[in-house]
Amino acid sequence: MLTPFEFLWLFIVPSTLFSSYHIARRVIGFIPPQKDLPQVSLPKIIFQIAARKLTPNMQSSVDAINNSCAKANFSNYEIKLVVDAADVNIVGAETILVPKEYVCKSKYKARALNYALRYLPSSSDVWILHLDEDALVTGQCVTRIISYILKGSNPVANGPSVFPYDGNILTFYAEAQRQWTFYWLMDQEMSSRVHWLNGSNLLIRSDVEKSVGWDFINCFISEDARFGYEATKKLGKIFGWHGGLTIETPPSSLGALIKQRKRWFFGSILNLRYVPRARLPRRLYSITSWLDGFFLSLFIFVLITGIGRNLLFSNWFTFYVVSAMAVIWLSRYQIGVYQNLRYSPVKNYQKVLFHIGIIFLAPIVDILCNVSTVLALVQRPKVFEITVKRA
Repeated sequence: MLTPFEFLWLFIVPSTLFSSYHIARRVIGFIPPQKDLPQVSLPKIIFQIAARKLTPNMQSSVDAINNSCAKANFSNYEIKLVVDAADVNIVGAETILVPKEYVCKSKYKARALNYALRYLPSSSDVWILHLDEDALVTGQCVTRIISYILKGSNPVANGPSVFPYDGNILTFYAEAQRQWTFYWLMDQEMSSRVHWLNGSNLLIRSDVEKSVGWDFINCFISEDARFGYEATKKLGKIFGWHGGLTIETPPSSLGALIKQRKRWFFGSILNLRYVPRARLPRRLYSITSWLDGFFLSLFIFVLITGIGRNLLFSNWFTFYVVSAMAVIWLSRYQIGVYQNLRYSPVKNYQKVLFHIGIIFLAPIVDILCNVSTVLALVQRPKVFEITVKRA
């Protein structure tokens, strides 16, 4: 008879193997090299950042867009900042202030995005790149997006993001844990079988965004995934992968990390009723596997203390299976650490130490990322809580 520890591990064997499959397919070439822009008429891009309010930190994001476009010799663009409050001035961008009296079925970020539609054209020649307020657009991102559009690619697409080390080792490792999901997202969008979208580094053709909109009933969090579901139902297989890189920031603290993951988990549950039927079993399994990860991580204390060791293994076969899955689980961290360190201002010997450190800290990081599942069930998010990032 299986022990509780074996049962919890065997339940996530399929998801672990799925993740290995996606990583193996997409890890090489995940961040493609920068291209030169062709000497032809280029499409227009509107870089749009939606936030609760203007902050001085957003100036860095705006400056990164302007600098990267200048280096790529690309001038057919605009920058729009969509906010509920504007207490500071940001140079080099247009600010769209959402009126307090504006009402639609959506709330918070989706509400702001829906209001901003009136300032956007409806054209197959104009594209919107949605960004989080901390996202830094690279020159490679600009050229890859242009290349993607000129190929006549699908009208909704994500690209890769990395999260360099910014001083908090646990939140840095948490983003390394998340990194493998980008390979799965890449597979999803290239097959147009989308389970979620990343709201940042999200490219949408303006006529498609106007057609789908952001006015969704019961939508106050996870508006990006909801957009993907509604777009699928309305327009079918319209997704792709543009390959342009943005550099973003881990949460500023453990509290911010847990709140972020809590919002993601509860948003996944909230959106279940809107998932296309054929994808519902996979979504249910993914959500349950995330919750399973929390209970599995509690056995770390059994391994450390040795108390209740008889609850771990019932036979050698499951021991070998669990050991193999644990190696894959840890390798996902190592790949994430590698990708994020490529853009981190650290020396080579420090990179080696980061790779060694995750071997010991991975269980703690897993607990931090997975405890949000239980917290989301007992303390349901009722508002869109902003994830605080470092300047």
